[in-house]
Amino acid sequence: MKHMKIFTFLITLCLISFSVTAQKAKSKNKKVVQKYGCSSEVPVAKMVIEDTTPGRGLADNYYLWDNGKIIYVKFLSGSKSMQDKVKTIAKEWEKYANIKFHFVEVGPSHIRINLDDKGGHNSVIGSMAVSVPQDERTMNFDTTDFKTYAAMYRTVLHEFGHAIGLLHEHYSPISGIHWNKTAVYNELKQTQGWTKEMVDVNLFQQYNINYTNGTKYDPRSIMHYPVFARWTTDGYNVNWNNQLSSGDIELISLLYPKNSERQNEVPRFTVSDFTNIKVTNNDAQQGISIYPSFNISTAGKSARVYFIAFFYDAEGNPIMKEGGSYNINKMTATFKSSVLGVNKKLSANKLQPNDFELFIPYSELPVAKGKNNFQVEFRVYLLDDKELKILYQSRRSVFNFIKS
Repeated sequence: MKHMKIFTFLITLCLISFSVTAQKAKSKNKKVVQKYGCSSEVPVAKMVIEDTTPGRGLADNYYLWDNGKIIYVKFLSGSKSMQDKVKTIAKEWEKYANIKFHFVEVGPSHIRINLDDKGGHNSVIGSMAVSVPQDERTMNFDTTDFKTYAAMYRTVLHEFGHAIGLLHEHYSPISGIHWNKTAVYNELKQTQGWTKEMVDVNLFQQYNINYTNGTKYDPRSIMHYPVFARWTTDGYNVNWNNQLSSGDIELISLLYPKNSERQNEVPRFTVSDFTNIKVTNNDAQQGISIYPSFNISTAGKSARVYFIAFFYDAEGNPIMKEGGSYNINKMTATFKSSVLGVNKKLSANKLQPNDFELFIPYSELPVAKGKNNFQVEFRVYLLDDKELKILYQSRRSVFNFIKS
């Protein structure tokens, strides 16, 4: 099918991960005043698709909340004094965006904040927080970094910017930053304990996908990392930004307009309440049936969604396969896809057991007689024209079965 060929091509061009590892700075230099940057937790889809748009704001429209959304926020830790400061700072976004943060102590929440002395600063991007289990954090603040109110203020604004869908501004393909990458690698390894991969993810990647938000590169954005002159080949620098810029206000007002409808609407789908993956023998069809349990909600525009099970051996190595109907990017997998309309709330294996099945024949796995041990991972992708977005990626589940 044509759409499957497009999907396979795009996923081959992507390196996709559900979250970026939190990066706590491991300072060896006591002169460092604040930990450098944050590790926003976002599915990284590095697409080889050129974007020649002359200017745009850096936000992932696919992970925006509904306009006018009341976002429930809960603290998992921290003193009341610290929590109250975070609340006050976060609500600065409400002045310009048509969203509300409602802080709760009990019950379900969209954003869950951990305040302690480790883990660095990070946040899940936008509505992807819905896919995180209710007992897990979606945002972290390392309070040892809050030596001044200014440091705390800019950090909280930055992380809540991520929480409502904004990306790092220096990712802009039109920033024109001429990095001295060797200098950056060396310094951040020494002062922050960052590996080359961590630097690449947090500083040097660029988003070439056209989100058409219409705003220009903004070096004063609260979402911009500081860039030191010694890190560039031409002396370009950006200082710590302590306030929302006029560009931040313009962008967030476009994304969450108060007196009109959102203009640049895209499919905005969320997967939630994933519980488990049940795997059973299907001897009648000589294969394995997989039953993931989850809910999916749709908004914005209709789009095609892929529900995929990837398979790994007992040691966690991907089972590779060349060609055929049961592989994606050479990995053994089975999938279903469907075009989903908007404003739908659907469930799989919730109200009725075994009402959504993924199936793979024994012949597609290295199955032997007797006991077989494998791992399975469930993922959900949205395909909108040439844009591939990950909606969910489960932990791997171990399963075994006996083939007679």
